[in-house]
Amino acid sequence: MSRRVSQQLDGRVSCSSSPSSSLPKRLPSTFEESTPKTPKSQQTQAHIMSVKEIILRFLLLPKEVLIVLLLEFLNSFRSFGLRFVLYQYVTNEFELGDSQAGAVLGVKGMVDIAFGLVGSIMVDIYGVRWISLTAMTVSIVGRTLLAFGRSKGALYSALFFFSPCGDALLSVGLYKVALKKLSTPLTRPLAFALSYASYNLAGAIADLLVDKMRKFEDVNVDSSPLLSGVYTPLRQFVVVTWVVVLVTWMIVYCFLFDWTVIDTTDPDGGDEAANRNLSEGLQEDGESQTCKPMIKAHVLRRIFHEQFQSM
Repeated sequence: MSRRVSQQLDGRVSCSSSPSSSLPKRLPSTFEESTPKTPKSQQTQAHIMSVKEIILRFLLLPKEVLIVLLLEFLNSFRSFGLRFVLYQYVTNEFELGDSQAGAVLGVKGMVDIAFGLVGSIMVDIYGVRWISLTAMTVSIVGRTLLAFGRSKGALYSALFFFSPCGDALLSVGLYKVALKKLSTPLTRPLAFALSYASYNLAGAIADLLVDKMRKFEDVNVDSSPLLSGVYTPLRQFVVVTWVVVLVTWMIVYCFLFDWTVIDTTDPDGGDEAANRNLSEGLQEDGESQTCKPMIKAHVLRRIFHEQFQSM
């Protein structure tokens, strides 16, 4: 019995009728040894195929995704940039003590959390464009008070009201919602990966720029009574973030709309009425559109024929 079983397990193993010899002489020590090795040429070909598939999935995204990724980058730069210098900024520029600065920033953090919770609900009700425009408008006022204000009243107004109403609403994953609406299950993983990459890249650039601008000289401005004063390197960097907020507001106003890509195979789509209207050639309030990739689908099918078949 032991001889027959051992031969069925592996015919190449010499066995005897004793129970101790019914096992193979040597078991694979690792998983790699027990699996067949793939030739390097096939591995390289598989890698090339995966790169082509990534390019295809990117080109299948609508061009509006590029606007959202740019907004994600600018929003991250604005947010990280102020976080890097805020403590030092309020202590040096507004002459707050360490304990007073800690208390002020602690209260600001709690207010930000409260407005963030409310903002996440408002995004679902009013849409990405309306919330983004409102938050950016309020954020411009708060960042203006931080960049050009000199009094503690301006500081408290910016940190306790304008910054929570503006910056906190922009930190609730606002543009993640826009990406979700502009992608399908096929392209959504790549869209979110690009979003996180742009988010982290902006933070890294902001960090490097802060270190670079610390070496700048103070600038004395006396040409305008509203903007007069000494601009230290820290204040100059906050002014840079103020410019970024202005640019972001203009991009949102001109290019960001609440378009939704409808895919009938999307399990998360959930809008049966929109799918039905879309299949009948109807659209409601201009909020739904068919998926229009950056390059026309028939052109992509010619270029990436094998990848289309595998997806």
